Formats: sequence, structure tokens, C-alpha cells
Amino acid sequence: MKTNVPKQFINYPSTFMLFEKPAVLFMKRLLLLLIILFFNVTISGQTRKIDIEAPKIMEVKTYISTLKNNNLTSRKSKPEKTNLEKLLYDVQPSIYFNNGVIKTYGENPKNFFVEFQNLNKISNSNLLKNNIEIVTIKINSNSELNSAIDLSVFSSFKKLKYVYISSNVAVNESTISKMIRNYNEKYTVFYTIENGDNSQ
Repeated sequence: MKTNVPKQFINYPSTFMLFEKPAVLFMKRLLLLLIILFFNVTISGQTRKIDIEAPKIMEVKTYISTLKNNNLTSRKSKPEKTNLEKLLYDVQPSIYFNNGVIKTYGENPKNFFVEFQNLNKISNSNLLKNNIEIVTIKINSNSELNSAIDLSVFSSFKKLKYVYISSNVAVNESTISKMIRNYNEKYTVFYTIENGDNSQ
């Protein structure tokens, strides 16, 4: 006698696999999405770090010209240009730090002139730092171009806006940019070549 086995309404193994496949597929897609997001965040973070660590450096005349051109679009640029030109070209109360000796001229100095070799002595010196708006760093030799300019030594200069590198040897934007350490976005860095040779 033939036995009739009733047909199963639910095939458990195959139904289980049907539900499992979308779940596994969803988890794989989610994992891939998370990996892509993590990769993008890491790349953008590194790009941001590189931008901060490698400031845009300009020759001083180019920077002033940029401010002049920005006058047409920004009200802020004109006073900034005027103030910078006064700091650069007019006689101002100033501090000079040369050969390890500090000399102050005038009250509430706005300008600070320092030889490259004295940069690491700034933190140990007794300077009137509170009103300094521009620091001029004097580079005198090619050997100094292989050293770093650590901007963190100026962290106690409350009003500092500009770091001006004045070189007696040929330099360019790339060379100066590689020298800068601990760049702070509140500083604008520019340079000039004192011997008149501004060729790149």
C-alpha cells in the first residue's frame, strides 16, 4: 500500500536561507559603506592636517598686491593693507634681538626683529610681547635654510598677525614652507630676499 506523505507547506531549510541571504548581504553592504566612510574621513583629515602644516607662503610684494586686489571685494582688506604697509615701511616702536642682545626702541613696540639664530632663545627672554603685530626673522646663510622655524615660540605674542622672513640668501615659497613648524592659521607668513634677487 502506497503511503502518501503530505507536502510540507514550509520548507524550513530553504526558507531559512532566503531570510539569511538578505541579512548577510545587508551586513556586507553596511560594512563596505563604513569602510568607505572611514577612508574618506581619514583622507580629508590628512588633507586638512597637510594644509595646516604647510602654509601658503608669498613674497611680500605679491601679498600686498593680493590685499590691494581684494579691496574691490572686501572692506576688511583695505585697513589690513594700510596697517601692514605701516608696519613694514614706517618707523614704529620696535624690539631688536641680535647677537643675543635685546634692544627696545619706543613704547609699546609693534615690530619685533630677530635673527634666525636667536629664535630658540625667545621663550627665555624678557620681551615686551603684548603689542607685537609683526615679527621679522632675519636669515643670513644657506645653512639656516636647512633648519626649522618653529612658530610656537611666538605663542605668547597676543597680537601677532604677521611673520615676515627677510633673507640675505636666495629662497622661494617652497623652501620657506618646508622650514615652518607648528603653523598657526592666525599668522600670515610672507618673505623677501634682501639682495633684490626675487627670482623663483
